[in-house]
Parts: sequence; structure tokens; C-alpha cells
Amino acid sequence: RKYENGEKFIPLGMKNKKKISDFLIDQKISSKDKENIRILESNDEIIWVIGKRISDKFKVSEFSKNILEIKFIQEIF
Repeated sequence: RKYENGEKFIPLGMKNKKKISDFLIDQKISSKDKENIRILESNDEIIWVIGKRISDKFKVSEFSKNILEIKFIQEIF
């Protein structure tokens, strides 16, 4: 789904939450491209800003019991 203004997640490698809009600015994503950004969530928690970064809360670690691999295939028209 599209992200909503004010939504936050913990980008991989960080310890604190960050607004998705601020994360995208840091990644130098243009305003036009921001319209196409989608997120994957589970139980109202953001797992992945698709194609950009996963949430640190969902990273694979030595304590992981189950791993779900999801691949994003971008179509170019």
C-alpha cells in the first residue's frame, strides 16, 4: 500500500523510528518517485519500504526461527 504522512519505521541499522518521508528525503528520492513508493506491513507494523529498506525489527538474526523471502520485481514500461 502507499505510505501515509507521518508514518514511522525503524530502518535497518538504526535504533530509533524515523518518518518514512524523512527516510525518503535522506535517500534522495524525488517527489515524483515518492508517489510510487509502497510499504509492506504486518499487524500494523511496517516491515519494508519496498525496494528501499526493511525495518530493523524484522531483520534476520541468529535468533530467527522462520524466514520469509519476498522478491520485488519492478516492471519497466
